[in-house]
Amino acid sequence: MSIKTRPATSLRRNISFLGRWLRNPKAVGAVVPSGKSLAAAMVAEVDREAEGAIIELGGGTGNITAALLHASFPIDDITVIEREPAFHRVMAQRFPEVRLLQGDAVDLRRLLREAGIGKVKAVVSSLPLLSIPDRICLQIVAEAMAVLDENGVFIQFTYGPASPVSRSILARLGLHGRRASWVMDNIPPASVWRYRPHHAAGIGEPETEVAEALHQRSA
Repeated sequence: MSIKTRPATSLRRNISFLGRWLRNPKAVGAVVPSGKSLAAAMVAEVDREAEGAIIELGGGTGNITAALLHASFPIDDITVIEREPAFHRVMAQRFPEVRLLQGDAVDLRRLLREAGIGKVKAVVSSLPLLSIPDRICLQIVAEAMAVLDENGVFIQFTYGPASPVSRSILARLGLHGRRASWVMDNIPPASVWRYRPHHAAGIGEPETEVAEALHQRSA
């Protein structure tokens, strides 16, 4: 399939990203978009042989999406979730043939159900989890795990060495996290993390019901 993209310079995208960060730094989480090396490191954690959709959370200006397409993942397997209207417009202009849903990651199951998306093999997140309140972070991670296939993986990057998903949330959801890679040439340097249920990761601890955490959304 021929993939059509509309031109958008890196400078314009970075200025747009910076503008959004200045208006709402907690929601954006970084001054500039993730670099090509970081995007490639994120995409490298997606199983090319597995079946299922790839869900990107927080499309931003599209560097992760571009990396997925550059790695020759089928365009029909990619769905991008973007809440911010400005970034949604950038993504729609840059990738007119990619499925793009405007909405919040806390509503991920509903968004995918309404879009008719079934089996999911990977959720790739650029959301600023460390800037998000624990209650919301719990909801986002729980929603991601709820849509994933039993062998699926949640992939998240962060600036710094520690897991961007707290120990309390990992314990609550019965998840195992590990640092998959360091990307030292990103600005700032970043690390990529993978999260899976304990049983899928080969860890002998019981899995906590994800549904229990989802029920707390109305609390």
